[in-house]
Amino acid sequence: MRLLPVPLLALALALAPGCATTLSTMQTARTLAPGQVQVSGGMGVFLPVGNLIRVVDTGKDQGREARDAVDEGRPYELTEEAQQKLLTAGVALMVAPPGANPELMVRVGVVDRVDVGLRYSGISLRADAKVLLFHGGDSEGGRMAPSQRSYDVALGVGAARHFFSSPVLDVLEVVQMGDFSRYDVEVPLYVSADFGDIFKLYGAPKYVYSHTRLDARLVDYSEQGKPVSGFDASLPATVGSHFVGSTVGMALGYRYVYLFAELTGGYVSCKPNLFGAERQLGGVTFYPAFGLAVRTGGPDRERVGHGR
Repeated sequence: MRLLPVPLLALALALAPGCATTLSTMQTARTLAPGQVQVSGGMGVFLPVGNLIRVVDTGKDQGREARDAVDEGRPYELTEEAQQKLLTAGVALMVAPPGANPELMVRVGVVDRVDVGLRYSGISLRADAKVLLFHGGDSEGGRMAPSQRSYDVALGVGAARHFFSSPVLDVLEVVQMGDFSRYDVEVPLYVSADFGDIFKLYGAPKYVYSHTRLDARLVDYSEQGKPVSGFDASLPATVGSHFVGSTVGMALGYRYVYLFAELTGGYVSCKPNLFGAERQLGGVTFYPAFGLAVRTGGPDRERVGHGR
């Protein structure tokens, strides 16, 4: 049995900060009126449930094999295949670790039916735009009475730049984190219903594509391990992933201040060539989030919507 190059796993661990995607929505389909500004702050929790289950299942399998070896009086040996499974499961969690992400977002109404936003989450900076496609219901603009209803559909597009930081690699001077890059492109479809100016329900099916480029020196370093260990430990130069899912949420407040609570769920597909073979690093993912939004400026109305 050959021992796999575990130091590479430590390098993967060092890459963990900033790799998880902020999947929150924190807005309805209704666009801001021209000149209106909305500032929101919140917190989300990234939960890669599929990867967590994979790690637990892999650990259980190896635990059973070790127990059977003891019961049968034979030595327990961790096979190369088992090592690959353990390493893959570990890397899957390390490149997208569970954790809490704070966020701050500013949105501005540009013209009728269009608003834009900028969101900073500590691990990424995201810019987006939203265009209202349909407005229906009782309200044609202005404040809504408690008995009035409004329904909206909007299409959005966003792009995010992630920030990498790792004191481990900085100390080791193996790579410079500035030589890593990750960009996300997101396309959400917003659907919402307003019940007066007090309660809002919204959903947002979305697709997110992420492209990560690894440091070239780290890729070269990973390839140097094969002559020593006899195991292909090469890392890909680039990694792409796809998220398909949806957000469901609600907002409660009045006129200018609202509390948001939502849950985003979906599936991440990420299959890079890792350790000499294609590996599945994705899985079912959830992202619960909550926040507070304050709206000000512009006319004393949300928008004017005459088109159907």
